[in-house]
Amino acid sequence: MKRPHVLIFPFPTQGHIIPLLELSLSLASRGLALTLLTTPGNEPLLRPLLSTASSENLFIQSLILPLPPPPPPPHNETQLPIHSLPHLIYSLKGLADPLEQWLLQQKLDESSDEFGPVICIISDFFLGWTQDTATKLGIPRIVFSPSGAFAFSVISSVWKYMPHLGVESDEGEVSIPGFPHPLTLRKFQLSPLAQVYKSSDPVHEFIKYIMNLNLQSWGTLINTFYSLETPYVDHLRTVSGRPVWSVGPLLPPAVFHHKQKQEMNHQRGNPNSINEALCLQWLDGRKGRSVVYVCFGSMAILSEKQNEEIAAGLEASEVSFIWVIRDNGNAKVGLEERVKKKGLVIRGWAPQLLILSHPSVGCFVTHCGWNSTLESISLGIPMIAWPLTADQHSDALLLVEYLRVAVRLCEGPNAVPNRDMLASAVKRVVGGEGEEGLRVQELSRAAREAVKQGGSSSSNLEDTVACIRNLAPDKL
Repeated sequence: MKRPHVLIFPFPTQGHIIPLLELSLSLASRGLALTLLTTPGNEPLLRPLLSTASSENLFIQSLILPLPPPPPPPHNETQLPIHSLPHLIYSLKGLADPLEQWLLQQKLDESSDEFGPVICIISDFFLGWTQDTATKLGIPRIVFSPSGAFAFSVISSVWKYMPHLGVESDEGEVSIPGFPHPLTLRKFQLSPLAQVYKSSDPVHEFIKYIMNLNLQSWGTLINTFYSLETPYVDHLRTVSGRPVWSVGPLLPPAVFHHKQKQEMNHQRGNPNSINEALCLQWLDGRKGRSVVYVCFGSMAILSEKQNEEIAAGLEASEVSFIWVIRDNGNAKVGLEERVKKKGLVIRGWAPQLLILSHPSVGCFVTHCGWNSTLESISLGIPMIAWPLTADQHSDALLLVEYLRVAVRLCEGPNAVPNRDMLASAVKRVVGGEGEEGLRVQELSRAAREAVKQGGSSSSNLEDTVACIRNLAPDKL
């Protein structure tokens, strides 16, 4: 018997793919057949999920479509410079024709016992053009937001109303229209895609067009949980007039099931740059809630001066730390020798869930990317916020001002943190006994409640699957 077949199309960068793969596993485990579409450069990120699907008898297959020429090399976010993002978004529209042909072929293909015609498309908000494809073929499309409801509300409002046009200075104030409450941001805190918008540029016009197409989707799936962002989930539901399902945090089940830390080595993204056993051994030698974890995501490359201030601030704090550096030579050779008594330096990709879940970790110095934010909240780790770009500014505002689970260090990719301020922030946050620590523990419990059976996110997932099943001609 053929199962309800859903096409999953993540935006082909790491931070966008990872949560949608977690969602795919949850949907497949509830009886849906899934096809995951990505580009050749990101195919390795699918392999762990495809392996899990095979071992658990889930129906997940991949569809690899090459980027139309000329692609903006490389295809993976860990190497993609931020200025290339508009061109990657624009180039992906070249997949419209091959995608349409594939979808039409599925209607004619009777060879599969499990995969019938696609009855629903779930695609990233940077792939708004898939709304046109879905409408043309009469297939409902659900937009997926890897950002939280607060940030997605800002993004949607900015592209709908363009309130920043005419604001010349990066420090100029921009009032966000149609928000659940008054909100003013600096221009530099908006998405870089919106900041550089020019009406005469076809790439910029296309991005505006596809972002507004998202408002026509059949529904919205958001990587958040209802009690974390209640007013913003409700707001999105009101302005869209369509279903909005908060289904997060989209994290491995081990995060919420009190697994032993050795079982937390769930591959999310690139292979780790350190032996996990050595990392655990180092953490096991530290006291509870005494370690600061410093990581700025998969894209950030800091300057020598920025790294120097971080090193000095960590040394002045006199706490143990793990510091992840995406190295391009700006971190001085010999840094590991300098900090070896108090710190562990990882150059490359770190086993972040393994680290954050360890009882010795008590603080996370972060760029406020939403994946990292949800990991930290779910595991009860208070944060020190240094947003760098994109929706990280909105995330930091949410964390510091509204949720009160983080303190702000500095802001922007060119900011140089003050070593004394970093040391002071670390001493305030580490250990979890201040307001930020108490609040994040409350939200950690709320996250666990949301994903367990009967919780808001679990129930929303069940409702999503039920709605998709009802699209099938024979109501499979």
